[in-house]
Amino acid sequence: MKPFQKRIITILIVFVLLLVIFFPYLKAEVLTFQHGSEFEGLEQQTKMLAEARYYKVLSYTENTATVFYVSDTGDLITFRRDSQGNWQYTDWVTIWSNTGSADEFYWPYYH
Repeated sequence: MKPFQKRIITILIVFVLLLVIFFPYLKAEVLTFQHGSEFEGLEQQTKMLAEARYYKVLSYTENTATVFYVSDTGDLITFRRDSQGNWQYTDWVTIWSNTGSADEFYWPYYH
């Protein structure tokens, strides 16, 4: 194999790896840009979380969405639309905490 071919193959491998690593972050940024306003302040439905410093929409369909809220903790909240079309939280998992009381791993890693 010629050096030029090796270089091209190496560049392609690095590009694919970077794409795999950064795709979830890019997807979250796009979904947050498109649908983020729908979830602003909805972490307060739990009645236990502090106001989020920021949040990212990780997945979104017409009836369900998963949003990651960051305050003193990192909380993954799943929402479902109710019969009136409003988002209601159905599941809540604390992924990380400043106090170290949560140690689950989630990708993409927002901290």
